[in-house]
Amino acid sequence: MTSQFIPAALIAAALISAPAFAADQPIVGAPSPVPHPVAAYLPITIAQNKCLVCHREQPEGAARRKGEIPRSHYAAPGQLAGERFECMLCHAESSDAKPLAPVDANEAAH
Repeated sequence: MTSQFIPAALIAAALISAPAFAADQPIVGAPSPVPHPVAAYLPITIAQNKCLVCHREQPEGAARRKGEIPRSHYAAPGQLAGERFECMLCHAESSDAKPLAPVDANEAAH
């Protein structure tokens, strides 16, 4: 076996042994979904962001609490960064839609 084959084999084994419903598992590091309807808050523009009525900037030096906007989203105190003002680009609205058909990860290996 070559040294390149071993990592590829390990990755393939990990994918095959992954849970059958991996798509239903939260993605580590992904932006959290919005747990409430958002239609009344749209459109979000740089001049009008109704999310900021309830969601506040994380205080400097404090650990972020649920509902606080991380300091990384700000260009300066109280000023959202230009690429971060449109919350819905990263944070999807929650849905009670029925899940898509499950995929059996083991089926793809055959």
